[in-house]
Amino acid sequence: MRSYRVAAPVLAALLVAGCSSTEPGTPVAGETATTGAETTTTTTTTSQPSSTRPKPIDMTAVDVCQLIGAITFADFAPDGNPIGGESTVFPGSQDCYVNSLPQNRGLILVAVRDQGTTEYLDGANAEITETQAAGYPLYVLTLPDPASCFGALDVNDGQMLFINYGMTQADTPPVTPQEQLCAAVPEIATAALTQLGA
Repeated sequence: MRSYRVAAPVLAALLVAGCSSTEPGTPVAGETATTGAETTTTTTTTSQPSSTRPKPIDMTAVDVCQLIGAITFADFAPDGNPIGGESTVFPGSQDCYVNSLPQNRGLILVAVRDQGTTEYLDGANAEITETQAAGYPLYVLTLPDPASCFGALDVNDGQMLFINYGMTQADTPPVTPQEQLCAAVPEIATAALTQLGA
């Protein structure tokens, strides 16, 4: 595992509005709704990700709301239907959001169709840890804002699965430590890859 740090603050937000895709199932090509947002970062890293992966996964063929509705991981119990739309951070890509109000946590997945991890990490403001999920390169981004943690999963040339896991209201209990949020990112990535047939 390799770690490196880039300085400068970032505000991570879990903001989503739009229509919902309510049927969990096999992640396949399909349409999702048309609005959604989350916040990313703007400065530069110097390290580049590796390109080894078991096989490419085409993000243009992924219905991200079906994907997020199908994955399960420990200590997170969504209490509503997935809400999907077009990402404002990754225009032309689809995102989807689920939350748990009792746990004060939410999860956004973005099937990024035209930006790979190399490009994304070149603009990331975070401490970045390189690891793996089911053999795929995964970059866990520990943000200056402790209410959220990001993941960039390298699934294909020029494509990635972006993960945003965090508290829905930073100043409201229950509070989840950032270390716990970031520790869940590889588990989320592995669960997603299982559904994607990796």
